[in-house]
Amino acid sequence: MPQDSEAVTLFRRHPEPILTPMPELSWASGAVFNPGAWYDGTRVHLLVRGVPAGYRRIRLTDTRPGEPEWGFEPYVSYIGYAESTDGVHFSVRPEPLIRPDAPYDHFGVEDPRISRIDDLYLITYTALGAPAFARPGCVRIGLASTRDFQSVTKHGIVGPDTTDKDAVIFPRRIRGRIAMLHRIVPSIQLIYFDDLEQLFHPPKALWERHLARLDEHVVLRPEFPWEAKKIGAGPTPIETPEGWLLIYHGVDAQHVYRMGMALLDLDDPRRVIARTPEPVLEPELPFECEGDVPNVVFPEGAVVIGDELLVYYGAADRTIGLARAPLSDVLAHLRACSVRVSS
Repeated sequence: MPQDSEAVTLFRRHPEPILTPMPELSWASGAVFNPGAWYDGTRVHLLVRGVPAGYRRIRLTDTRPGEPEWGFEPYVSYIGYAESTDGVHFSVRPEPLIRPDAPYDHFGVEDPRISRIDDLYLITYTALGAPAFARPGCVRIGLASTRDFQSVTKHGIVGPDTTDKDAVIFPRRIRGRIAMLHRIVPSIQLIYFDDLEQLFHPPKALWERHLARLDEHVVLRPEFPWEAKKIGAGPTPIETPEGWLLIYHGVDAQHVYRMGMALLDLDDPRRVIARTPEPVLEPELPFECEGDVPNVVFPEGAVVIGDELLVYYGAADRTIGLARAPLSDVLAHLRACSVRVSS
């Protein structure tokens, strides 16, 4: 694996994936990865991205500069549900929770994140209205909601009419409004919605104003070599006494995905309190370095149980890994990084 950074030794990871492809489940027989997570005090709810087996590698044509040259076909993702009482051993429901069955997502429902506002779970996901990288604007932000992880309501596309993904909603209102991070390459941006109705049905003018002044809404930009190509928000931000803990991914010039962290102000998440200059997790184990897309650690779900932070990540676009660290150690590490923030 290309080495141009040195990952911090903070997290300990499970030596093997906690979930792998399941031949007995058609929708998850080829790959299971990129999970969103939520802990309700009793159970960890995990939403996993699954792909049916049978896809083949193909060379992509007419892709944008910096995007992958290779893809897979046929390759349509589903979102499934799993649960656990210990955060490690999961029971996977046989049927998918969210299917690619709408015009705006029938080429795939990908990379879910889970937040909760009031008594409603909000699920942001990447909706593909055409094969990935086929044309600008085919990769967009989809939204679904559920109260029980049994039945789901789809709310359609809630992002702008442009390529946008890695969306995640803060788990409580900030100054009375709903806040959502998203990623228009190469940076992470923040947008506010007045209420759930505006989130479910955002006026076109809201996004037009946001895009017209996009630079003002940037929270984090690529700043270090290990994230030089692009960055994107990972799991749902975690509220701590010291700020919002944001775990994110960074991609370098060799297309290696690593994990970093930042601490954002509780009342103004655009203000960065601290940020890790080096990655805190990078591909090292065989299942992270070898897979459908090699050298990928893609954090997307995180929960806190007691004082322990558990991070669930996609590994090489094939399986799901788990890394953990005491939350107190994570915050101490970020405090030590605070003087190095320049964004």
